[in-house]
Amino acid sequence: MALLANSELTETNQNEGFLKQHGLTRIAEDEQWILLSQDPQCKPVEPVLLSLFSDKKVLVVRNSHPLSGYKPLQNSAVDYVEQLLCECALNGGSDIHIEPYQSSYRVRTRSGGDLDTKDALQVSFAKQVIARIKVLADLDLTEQPIPQDGRLTVAHKATHQNFEFRLNCCSALGGEKLVLRCLKSSEHILPLADTGLLECQYQCFEQALSRTQGLIIVTGPTGSGKTSTLYSALQSINVQKLNVCTVEDPIESPLAGSTQLMVNERKGLSFASLLRALLRQDPDVIMIGEIRDAETAKIALQAAQTGHLVLTTMHTNGSLETLARLKSLGVNPLDIASALTLIVSQRLLPAFDNNFQPHRQAIFEVLPWGQEASPLLNSRASGTDKANYLEHVKLPTFEQARAYYERHKVSIND
Repeated sequence: MALLANSELTETNQNEGFLKQHGLTRIAEDEQWILLSQDPQCKPVEPVLLSLFSDKKVLVVRNSHPLSGYKPLQNSAVDYVEQLLCECALNGGSDIHIEPYQSSYRVRTRSGGDLDTKDALQVSFAKQVIARIKVLADLDLTEQPIPQDGRLTVAHKATHQNFEFRLNCCSALGGEKLVLRCLKSSEHILPLADTGLLECQYQCFEQALSRTQGLIIVTGPTGSGKTSTLYSALQSINVQKLNVCTVEDPIESPLAGSTQLMVNERKGLSFASLLRALLRQDPDVIMIGEIRDAETAKIALQAAQTGHLVLTTMHTNGSLETLARLKSLGVNPLDIASALTLIVSQRLLPAFDNNFQPHRQAIFEVLPWGQEASPLLNSRASGTDKANYLEHVKLPTFEQARAYYERHKVSIND
């Protein structure tokens, strides 16, 4: 069997690394087939590991042995991955989980903080789907026991949109688990006024952003849109007159006019080490993707007290929990009271747009920090104390914002 050589074979970074790793050389290609030769000293490639560079059939020849032809990844696996990822992005989902579950694989997507089961895959087909996703992310298909991180982009043919995802692979009981985070491009970042803030909350947020120093913390559960809110806030800052710097893990969206640094723990680039470096770069505004440890928390608060506006997120359920978390990280309550400017807590609620299409509506609780808020640092402070303070500063609680939304049955911005 022979194929006409194609002098214009497409070479991509995603497949060339795999070919080199397995001693494969691309010989020829036509509209339906790809012919590969393999070094006979290399181990034969398992069908599930051979990447599908396109929707064509693959032939592999080893030395003088007869050609063996097979389709390691079905066309449906390619289509399935494209459909799954694009559907998640178009429907506002934040994460996709592909995980071993009993005798099959379970596919779940996170939207508005909740994981919903979308599909159950047979093990053989799930391995094809996993291999396809790892190839798109340019990851090593043979290193299943070792956790890997990558990024990939898929194109939605109908809308001609490109969606970017962050990928983490980890070996688990029963097989390999993949989690993909949908990353928003800069054109999908909403203006701060359109995020769902009530008018009084928006004015309070804008006032905090206009200050030259202080700490703004956005809190909420996984998938509630914390980072999206930070990006919206940064877009309202004049990057032409201010030096805006970010430390992220990973960089989820490019921000024009900003200096963005990405955490890489393997290379010793932690949040804390990058923050120390940024503080020598004459920053006006610093965005920290998340405060996770005591060292990062202390550097962030010190920066907020010494002429820098610091924006960050914390994985807590509300303002009181945020204060408790900072204290548990060893931050002095006096430093918290001195540095803190604003705590923004948020949730996502199911809603419908004007065309009755389902989407998620953000609701917020915005707590500006002032001298009257100091009693909230007391470990005995309760939700009632917080509600009384918010009433004093004429801002709604979560419950009041939600009641407003449900009473009007429309987008909060309307």
